[in-house]
Amino acid sequence: MESFPDRPPWPDSIDSSTIFLFLLLAVGLPLLGYVCCYLDIRAYWRSLRRVLVLATHLVPEIPAWARCETPYCLRILGLRAPCTETEAKKAYRRLAKEMHPDRGGDIDRFRNLAEQFEKALLYIREERSLSEAEFH
Repeated sequence: MESFPDRPPWPDSIDSSTIFLFLLLAVGLPLLGYVCCYLDIRAYWRSLRRVLVLATHLVPEIPAWARCETPYCLRILGLRAPCTETEAKKAYRRLAKEMHPDRGGDIDRFRNLAEQFEKALLYIREERSLSEAEFH
C-alpha cells in the first residue's frame, strides 16, 4: 500500500461539516414536515368541529332520515346517533330540569327519561368500543 504523506487525513473540516449538514437536512426536513402536518391536522379538526357545531344549531329538530337511524334512547334525549357521553349528560340534565316531579313534571315520564338515559349511555359506550375495535 502506498501512503500519501502530503494529503490531509480524511474527513477534514469541510467534509465533516458537509456530512453534518446533509444528515441535518435528511433528518430535520421530514421531522419538520411531520410537525407541520400534525399542527395543520389539529387546526383542521378544530375548524371542522366549529362548522359541525354551527350546522347542528341550524337544524333545530332531528330530520326524518336521521330519526330512522337513531335509537329511541337517543331520540328521547333529542340527540343524533354519533354523539358523546358528555352530550348525552348535558341533554339529560336539561330535560331532567323540565320533567322533574319537584318542578311539576310527571313522575312516570321522568322515570322513563332516566331509564332511557341509562340505555343511551350503554349504547354510546358500546358504539365507542366497537369503533375502537375497528381501528385496532
